[in-house]
Amino acid sequence: MIQRALIYALTLLCAPFTLCAQQFASDSIVPERVVVKCSSYGITYMNNLDTYLSGYNHTGRGLYYSNEKFRDARIGDYRWKYQTLLTANTGITTLHDNTQLSGMINYSWSGFHPFKINSRLQLLAGAQIQIGGGALYIPTNGNNLVSVKLRTALAATGAAIYHIPTEQGDYVLRAQADVPIAGVMFAPEFGQSYYEIFGLQHYSRTIAFSHPLNSPSVRGIFSVDIPVALRLFNTTIRLTYTADIFQSDINHIRTHLYSHAFTVGVVKTIYKVKKEDNIIKYTPY
Repeated sequence: MIQRALIYALTLLCAPFTLCAQQFASDSIVPERVVVKCSSYGITYMNNLDTYLSGYNHTGRGLYYSNEKFRDARIGDYRWKYQTLLTANTGITTLHDNTQLSGMINYSWSGFHPFKINSRLQLLAGAQIQIGGGALYIPTNGNNLVSVKLRTALAATGAAIYHIPTEQGDYVLRAQADVPIAGVMFAPEFGQSYYEIFGLQHYSRTIAFSHPLNSPSVRGIFSVDIPVALRLFNTTIRLTYTADIFQSDINHIRTHLYSHAFTVGVVKTIYKVKKEDNIIKYTPY
């Protein structure tokens, strides 16, 4: 009788802690608290044309970096997925003995609405805000040495994500396309120097409205996540091909910046809770 009484008393004392643990476990599987990050590094092949500097294509190679964050979100009763993507590239392009230096950085924020087709395939559709900038520099030019690029745009975006289950984990295939629809960009007129713009304050027509007719552009991302089981730990490697095609024909200046990047990165899943066991297999992808 005494043993039964002790067991009953201990059960009553531990009940609040058990309830708290169960409540914490249910809270720990909230999808919005899971963020997938990936930083990737690689090389890019570039083809640049800017008639403000030169009427000829310059081709070459450079370094490419991208940082992506992807997570679930909820607005009311609707599920969404958010993506932030930062890319940067720098390199040297040449035409015979003429050398051009370039550096570009782009940031985008996307909101997707998911459409789950089956347990392996889901489609995403949404909108994206793009901000980008950089410069092209030809040190041997006589008058115009630098062409500055600044732009922002609202884009349509869509993606397809497909899972291939294996014993080590899921292979994840992704295809994504971003198409700018409307925006504004810095666009000096042909022959207008930066001294005229900033020194003499001749600002007229240097800010132009961009759209698919005068600036047909697209960015395509194709990636595969590969689970790798090592002796000491498991990880996921991401191989990515990114085609960034920017074009414009504004104020009698034609520009195209073509970048084809191949990168390798490590995927990290961040859990915004202390206890991870209940959500270790969850991913917003």
